[in-house]
Amino acid sequence: MEYIYDLISGWAVSGYLPSIFEHTFMIRGLLAAIIIGPLLGAMGTVVVTKKLSFFTQTIGNAAMSGVAIGLLFGEPIEGTYAGLYGFCLIVALVMTFVKNRSRLSNDTIIGVVLAQVLGVGIILMIVVTSQFNVHQVEGILFGSLITLNDTDLITLAVASLVVGILFAFNFNKVMLGGFNPILAKARGLSPVFLEYVFVCLMTVVVVASLKLIGALLVLVLVVVPAAGAQNIVKNLRQFVWVSVLFSTISTTFGMVLSGFLPIPSGAVIVLVSSILFYGSLLLRPLFSKGGLSQGEI
Repeated sequence: MEYIYDLISGWAVSGYLPSIFEHTFMIRGLLAAIIIGPLLGAMGTVVVTKKLSFFTQTIGNAAMSGVAIGLLFGEPIEGTYAGLYGFCLIVALVMTFVKNRSRLSNDTIIGVVLAQVLGVGIILMIVVTSQFNVHQVEGILFGSLITLNDTDLITLAVASLVVGILFAFNFNKVMLGGFNPILAKARGLSPVFLEYVFVCLMTVVVVASLKLIGALLVLVLVVVPAAGAQNIVKNLRQFVWVSVLFSTISTTFGMVLSGFLPIPSGAVIVLVSSILFYGSLLLRPLFSKGGLSQGEI
């Protein structure tokens, strides 16, 4: 890692990059943005298509409880990985299980679990802040370049690589299972199993990106780039690639701008993403012929 830091820092010293990249924490942020941006954009297309937007927000809020659980069980403040991943995966699996075992709609189930997770998270955070400084955990809530460390970056890279490969191989199956479960079954696929696979992959990516984006803002980066892409694309292939482009621009430029502004990285990333969304909305008339609507994707 030191070789990469020295190389990029050298480019900044030579004037090829802004001077802020002489600092190691900014280099970590840039690498994290480049790693996570494309993957969040690609997965966001499935989230928007399957109308699971608030599923992502529920996982982000569950992260608060996961961090608190990890701290209460003795994990270090800079790496509550077991509590974070463990609790968030449990919440994701519970939501999917209830959805497949009840007659309730997606938004109702997610709303119920979201309320429960918020209640538990508030209680646990009150307990935790009596033992730890609240500023030590706020990076999880809003995103922070300062708290991003080498372990976080390696974890993000490994998680993104594994999830990216699995997602790429199962993308068409997940889409088919979501659009036409009967046809998926006729082709020997299990729509329920594919749904479990996707929610697990989505959860791992969301949790891995929390320190860069923040639990309270991760919903925006998953949903908004895909929503913006939907305004101007004409087919599914374009939908995926434009969403990837929007998400990558949002994470990269947002992270760079946060180095010049005294604002959490997640908030600036959200701002850039929102600008792209409204820009695509204004440009929609130029791409309106043959464009996709929510029900046509």
